[in-house]
Amino acid sequence: MVLPVTGVNELMLEVHDLERAERFYTEVLGFPVLLRWEGEFWRGREAVWLLAGNTRIGLVKPALGIARARPGVHVHFAMHVEDADYDELVRGLRERGAEVDEVTFGTEGSVNARSAYVIDPDQHVVEFWTWDATRGDTGIPTAVTPGVYGL
Repeated sequence: MVLPVTGVNELMLEVHDLERAERFYTEVLGFPVLLRWEGEFWRGREAVWLLAGNTRIGLVKPALGIARARPGVHVHFAMHVEDADYDELVRGLRERGAEVDEVTFGTEGSVNARSAYVIDPDQHVVEFWTWDATRGDTGIPTAVTPGVYGL
């Protein structure tokens, strides 16, 4: 049975310095702030919520959440970008000071998808990927940036 899921609604990342993480996600990646958790109303929990496309990303100081959930530590997540927007996205990331690793995916002689990877201040790996995940396998990864770890 396939669940009637239409996408990822929320992702929570554990961060140690909330202000530093917010600066990275707003100034380098350009995501707008949706909401802040501060004070007694939030039971002492602190968080900044951002919007990335249709996905809400929570930057949260270490704590247990609803149903004893704990945000991820050293998470790798990928967001879809259109191929037509990819080059401009990478250029903008680099202009704002991000170190970007690039990888292509495909078979000999053809590129099926491109990815740009950046690492946030808490070592979460943020990927911007042109692949439509519903299409299955992308093919073999090949480093575009010299020295990409793992390739």
